Amino acid sequence: MSFFTESQEQSLFKLYGRDAQYAENIDFFKNSFEQFLSKEIAPHAYQNDMEEVFPAESFKKLGELGFIGMPFPEEYEGMSLPFPYYCAGLESLAKADAGFALGVAIHGTVTDGILHYASPEIKRQYLADIISGRKIAAFGLTETTSGSDAQSMSTSYKYDPQTKEYILNGTKYWITNGMSAEVFFIMARNQDGKVSAFVIDKKGKGTFEQHKILDKMGVRSSNTAELVFQDYRVPEYCLVGEHGKGFKYAMRMLNGGRITIAAWCTGIAQGAYEKLLKYAHERKLFGKLLKDLDNTKKELSEMMIEIYASRELYQHAAFYKEDEKTVAQNAAIAKVKATEASVHIAERAIQLAGGYGYVRDSRIERHLRDALLGRIGEGANEVLKIVVIPRVIYQEFEKKPLINIW
Repeated sequence: MSFFTESQEQSLFKLYGRDAQYAENIDFFKNSFEQFLSKEIAPHAYQNDMEEVFPAESFKKLGELGFIGMPFPEEYEGMSLPFPYYCAGLESLAKADAGFALGVAIHGTVTDGILHYASPEIKRQYLADIISGRKIAAFGLTETTSGSDAQSMSTSYKYDPQTKEYILNGTKYWITNGMSAEVFFIMARNQDGKVSAFVIDKKGKGTFEQHKILDKMGVRSSNTAELVFQDYRVPEYCLVGEHGKGFKYAMRMLNGGRITIAAWCTGIAQGAYEKLLKYAHERKLFGKLLKDLDNTKKELSEMMIEIYASRELYQHAAFYKEDEKTVAQNAAIAKVKATEASVHIAERAIQLAGGYGYVRDSRIERHLRDALLGRIGEGANEVLKIVVIPRVIYQEFEKKPLINIW
C-alpha cells in the first residue's frame, strides 16, 4: 500500500477536483512525495525511534522537494497551495515516521504565525529560509508548570530603552525541534502580566542554552528540548505584532496546529491499521487466517470507519482554516476525534496482533507510543472538551436558542 492513499485522493478531489492544478498536485503526492517517503523516511523510522535521532538532513531535503512550503506564499519561496493539500501530506508523512512528521508540523505552525503576525522586517529575515526548509523553527510556549494553562507562564521579558532591546529570562520545556531549530517563536510575559511574542535566533547577547530531553515514550525521532534564557537580549524588531497580544497570537496559531495534529494522528492510525492488515493476511489462528475471523473483520471495519471520519473532519477544518468564526471549533473537534481514534486503533492493532504486536520488531507498537502524545499536544483533549468546544456550543445556542419543541 502506498503512503498516499486513494481515500486521501478522494478527499482532496471533493474539494479541488475541478481546479486546473489538481492533477499536477496529486501527481506530486503519488510520485515525488511517495518516493521520498519510501526511500528517505520510512526505511529509517525504526532506527531513528530506537536511537532518538531527528534526521535534520531529511528535513532540508523535504524542503528542497517543496513540501514544507506547500501552503505558504510564492513570494517567500512557497507553493501557495490550499491548506488541505499540506494536511494530506502530513498524514502520509506521519504514517511513515510520526516523530519526524511532528517536527515538520510544529515548524509549519511557527511559519504560519510569522506570516500572519510578524513585522515585515522579521518576514524578510526569516520567512524564505524556514519556508524552504533551509532553517528549522520551534515554538516556545510550554513550560514545566505551564501547558494547558498557558497564561501561567513564568518566562519574562523587559525592555531596555537605552539599547532598544528586549531582555528574556526563563525556561521553556517540551519544545519540539528545540535542539535543531535556528528560529524560535517565544512567548513571555512582562511585570504587568501581559504576554508578548518574539521571533529570535541564537545571535543575541546573553545566555541561550538548549538541553535535549531524553528517553521520551514516543515520537522519539522528534528532538525535544529545554530552552534556557538568562538576560538574553534581542533587538526590538523581534517583537511580534503588538505588545501584549502574544497570547492571542498563540491561540490562533494553535487552531492551525490542532488541524495538523489531527492529520498527523490520522496518519498514525492508518499506519497501525495497515500493519495489522498485513499481519492478518499472514497469521493463522484456529485453522484460519486471522483476516477470515469475524472479529478481525469487525475490528478492521471499525478502524477504517474511524480513519475516514478523522480524515473528513481534519480536511473540513483545514478548508475553513482562515474563517475566524468557525476555525476554533472545527480544529478542536477534528483534533479530539483524530487523536482519540489513533490511540484506540493503535491499541486494538496491538491486541489483535497478540504478543507479536507488543514487541518492537512488529513495528506496530511504535504507533501507540506516538499516538498518545496527540491527546496532550496543542491543547489537551480534556481542555478542548471542557473549555473550547462548549464555549462555541453555548454561544451558538444563545445566539439562536431553541424556543419551541415539537
